[in-house]
Amino acid sequence: ATASGIEFPGVGELVGYTLNDAPFSQENTPEVALVWQAAAQTPGVRYTATVQLVDSVGQVIAQSDAVPGGRETTGWRAGEYILDRHVLAFNERASAGTARLIVALYDAQTGARVRLADGADAAELQAGLAVQ
Repeated sequence: ATASGIEFPGVGELVGYTLNDAPFSQENTPEVALVWQAAAQTPGVRYTATVQLVDSVGQVIAQSDAVPGGRETTGWRAGEYILDRHVLAFNERASAGTARLIVALYDAQTGARVRLADGADAAELQAGLAVQ
């Protein structure tokens, strides 16, 4: 597991993650397990987690979107840990090269993403990942 310690204000902290080994391909799809820790106050919005593999020109080439750990964020209890598994599916833009892995939380009704402390709308977990 890799520690991340990335705060998603008002929702919780992405404590860490695991990622299966690259190079990734249609036969070896990226599988990511995220570990969230809920904030002190339960969010009032039902957020969806998106995990994306983004190529060198910024295009999403693989993605998984789901309710984190199958639990609505509006039901998270203060300080609890949530295990959130994702298997990314490649799309038609996927090609060989390097990519980076990012994660974000968004409101599925509005599409608005949770902004991080630095203003970014996603957290980069890993760069330089090989895709075949």
